Amino acid sequence: MEKQLSVVGYWLGLICTVLALIFKGFNVLNIIPPFMAASGRNAISHTSFLHGAVLFFLLAIASSCRIAKS
Repeated sequence: MEKQLSVVGYWLGLICTVLALIFKGFNVLNIIPPFMAASGRNAISHTSFLHGAVLFFLLAIASSCRIAKS
């Protein structure tokens, strides 16, 4: 189970990292896609995906450390 969690966490972290880079590129080029232009404070930001990537990478690291112990 831990091995599957490690693999899934790694791939989700990688996907979130790529999405964060794409959205940061949009931000640098001052391009706002229609699905990002939410009114108020609920707009999608690159930092949301960056925080998700950190969470999933930590999940993968913790799961792989648990595999090594047992």
